[in-house]
Amino acid sequence: MRNSTLILLAALWLSSILPAMSQSREILYQDDFESYAVGAKIAQSNSARWTTWSNQPGGAEDGVISNEQASSPTKSLKISGTNDNVLKLGNKTSGKYKVNWKMFIPTTRAGYYNFQHFEAPGVEWAFEVYFDNNGTGYMHAGGNNAATFSFPMNTWFNVENEIDLDADNAKVKINGVQVHSWQFSLQAQGQAGTKQLGGVNFYAGSTTGMTPTYYVDDVVYEAQTEQWLYQSNFDEFPNNGYVAQTIPQWFRTWSNTPGTAEDARFSNEQAQTAPMSVKIAGTTDLVFKLGNKTSGKYLVEWDMFVPTSRAGYYNFQHFENPGVEWAFEVYFDNNGTGYMHAGGNNAATFTFPMNTWFKVVNEINLDADSAKVKINNVQVYQWRFSLQAQGQAGTKQLGGVNFYAGSTTGMTPQYYFDNIGYAELVAGVAGPTIQVSASPIILNIAQGTQQTRNLPITNTGGQPLNVNIVPSFDPPTEAGFNYLPQTDLPQAIGEFVESPVPTNGGAPANDTRPTVILNYDGENATGVGFTNGAQWRAAVRFPASMVAQYNGMMLTQLQIYINEPANAHKIMVWDMGTITLPGPGQLVLEQTFNPLPGWNNVNLTTPVFITGRDLWVGYWMDQPAGLFPAGADAGPQHPDGAWVSSGPGWSLLTLPRNWNIRAKLEGDARPVWLSATPNQMAIQPGATTDVTVNINAANLPQLTVQRGKLHVRTNDQVTPQVNINVWITVLVGLNEKGEQTYVSMYPNPAQTYVMLSSNTLIKKVNILNQLGQLVQTIAPGTPELRINTETMKPGVYILQIDTEHGMATQKLTVR
Repeated sequence: MRNSTLILLAALWLSSILPAMSQSREILYQDDFESYAVGAKIAQSNSARWTTWSNQPGGAEDGVISNEQASSPTKSLKISGTNDNVLKLGNKTSGKYKVNWKMFIPTTRAGYYNFQHFEAPGVEWAFEVYFDNNGTGYMHAGGNNAATFSFPMNTWFNVENEIDLDADNAKVKINGVQVHSWQFSLQAQGQAGTKQLGGVNFYAGSTTGMTPTYYVDDVVYEAQTEQWLYQSNFDEFPNNGYVAQTIPQWFRTWSNTPGTAEDARFSNEQAQTAPMSVKIAGTTDLVFKLGNKTSGKYLVEWDMFVPTSRAGYYNFQHFENPGVEWAFEVYFDNNGTGYMHAGGNNAATFTFPMNTWFKVVNEINLDADSAKVKINNVQVYQWRFSLQAQGQAGTKQLGGVNFYAGSTTGMTPQYYFDNIGYAELVAGVAGPTIQVSASPIILNIAQGTQQTRNLPITNTGGQPLNVNIVPSFDPPTEAGFNYLPQTDLPQAIGEFVESPVPTNGGAPANDTRPTVILNYDGENATGVGFTNGAQWRAAVRFPASMVAQYNGMMLTQLQIYINEPANAHKIMVWDMGTITLPGPGQLVLEQTFNPLPGWNNVNLTTPVFITGRDLWVGYWMDQPAGLFPAGADAGPQHPDGAWVSSGPGWSLLTLPRNWNIRAKLEGDARPVWLSATPNQMAIQPGATTDVTVNINAANLPQLTVQRGKLHVRTNDQVTPQVNINVWITVLVGLNEKGEQTYVSMYPNPAQTYVMLSSNTLIKKVNILNQLGQLVQTIAPGTPELRINTETMKPGVYILQIDTEHGMATQKLTVR
């Protein structure tokens, strides 16, 4: 017998941020009946939890422990004959509870159980459930014959009873299928009753004429304690203040510009709990950040007010950074009716009261990949949460809620929300967590040779860690990219559609110069535009696996087909993104261009160095409604051939096309001297994978310093990318004496001094800190050098040592 009673934790309503608590599910009692002897009476053996109807443990009413059937592993509780047991639940009057078990009904036999509002039975039957001998069943719950169902005979199945005393609601599921939901305080036949959870009566009862015999195993009685991650009634905030600007840890705007016209304001015009609420109107586009949860069960609820003649709208995003995937959308029209896009267009409709406050409840069960929405305490719809709003496959992740001043076309959006709450019903498993050394890899290597280094990567989190390692090669200037600020686009409601008039623009003119053209598209076949007009971006991605061989070349031109020029255009080039968020990384280049219809060869005013990382290229356009600016081919679509962005986030075009976007590379490619094996892996929680870093100097010029990086990209939300510098000095094979050129350094770590010794003259030494900043330069002109380190701050330094026969690099630690 496993029997544990835990203290329930009360969830306090606070108007401030509450920290997540470690437990949201408390087992009050569970039993698999294995600790009892076969033939023992359950109430006699465990009087703390069990009794009989007449309170006579050990008598004929008391059920027996049996090994005739068992779900796990060998014993169960058998109910037959005159058995009439009661599982005592404690006369609960508040809270949420689940009482679940597994049940077995032999062929030709029947079963029955009921819940009592009082632990002392016979006062009020809360509900009754009958299992007939033909695999069908029925319930009396808030009314006679309130629901019917089916169940499997002669095999174990699940019985789940969920009692929410706070909401005065109950649900029953048989074998995973919800049978009925009703007002729990009502009695079985529908009379008014007491909102109290007393006990479960396992009685050898049945429909008249049938023989009751059944078995019960794996009983679990648990309390669900909602751990509020955030709650607020907004009453402590100033009227007309900005929400995202005031509470940035929980709110942002769509374009991440708090304090602007996108930001919602606190308002005293309406309030469910006076004096304040949040007003959504005009250009408001507020996002409630939910943390990119990937497991667990969550509740997001608020009170909502839509004034007469006005409309409302909200959506859930799969990613906290919005605009990537719409999980679902809910519209509140100005006539008191509403509809949802959830796993498909127009998936459900509902009604709501105008000009009065009503409750909106969203329950997201990531573990079961399920979501439910209730409007004004009526469940509107339940569906698979990972699907996107229009039904496409999506990501099983809880990102954020978008309170947007949107509405059905032709209506005026304006609404208020108050008393927002975000609760953890079932704690999620901790996400993946990477542990890897980011220390630089610095070594000397003889030309024509190879070396390896071991790089252990550990997952200290609770979910599998997905890792993708991308090598890249620094520009010769060592300056890297000069990243540019990029403004996120305002939200637009609509979709991408093709031009009704097909086009055929052919291919761009051939270039006879020795170049590389990167592209996925075929000849132009159509134009694509946004239905309502918008500022948006079109892009293609060329992954590292494609462009690594071209490292050292320069991106000099984009070839773009424009079907119909928009109001304005800019070409864009982006760096590599992460694997936690679809889309490119930081903006590298932005350049205006004035296209003509057809192919446009746009030369970059500043060519972009090809590092070997993912390369993203595309363009921005300001498109009025009715135009189809973006040229596209006839398909089929390549997985990286048609990315779109009409806001901060990116996704693939839903049409089966590829953008007519091509990247022209010029120059000489450099050797791919850095790689990692394996470069993709999934590391289980608590496990470590050893990655072999390969450095190959076979084709590298002697007496040079090569710099690269290993970009360790992961699905760790906190650390999505770790960059490891790899610096090597390529030495000559042999000097004139038949020796390899070397530079030795000792002691290392150093406290007061360090000695450098070489078999050739040391011309100059540059000492750099870890940020790459020059600390000191020394020019000895001797084969040996003593450097005083007493005045240097403790830390790691890089020594660039210029000799007669080449450059060497060493790492020095000063203590």
